[in-house]
Amino acid sequence: MNHVPEAEWVAYLADEIPEALKIEYENHLYSCDKCLSAYMEAMEIEEISQGIEGFDIDIAGPVMDSISRLKVGSVEGEKQHRKEKSLRTITRHYLIAAGFTILLMAGGVFQSLTEYMDSVESSSEKETQSLTEGLIDKTFNWMETIEKKNKEGFRNE
Repeated sequence: MNHVPEAEWVAYLADEIPEALKIEYENHLYSCDKCLSAYMEAMEIEEISQGIEGFDIDIAGPVMDSISRLKVGSVEGEKQHRKEKSLRTITRHYLIAAGFTILLMAGGVFQSLTEYMDSVESSSEKETQSLTEGLIDKTFNWMETIEKKNKEGFRNE
């Protein structure tokens, strides 16, 4: 027997073929793996088609539409809620920062901080001046000792 096409297996499952041919197909299934797989595929197609026929499409469409509307509505509502929450958070942080700034200004923290920075700068300038002056003094002392040695050397000769 030749292989049975899938359309014939669909007809077999729908009980649309003669009884003698059914027996012949069933006997063929025992010996042919290819036809067995075609038969299995035909069964799956038949189950799917029965499942779709049993499902009321008129109800599914409106339900899916209402679900999609709820999702769109909830997404837009969620976006609006996030924007409002973000604005509230930014406003709250701004007010807290402004309050701390006013509090620090009233307490004189910024003024004392600038005074401290001025004192640090002036002390560092003094240190650099004293270092420079020290180098100049050492240089002059070294030059004076050289001059003294030279004068003493001339005297001894």
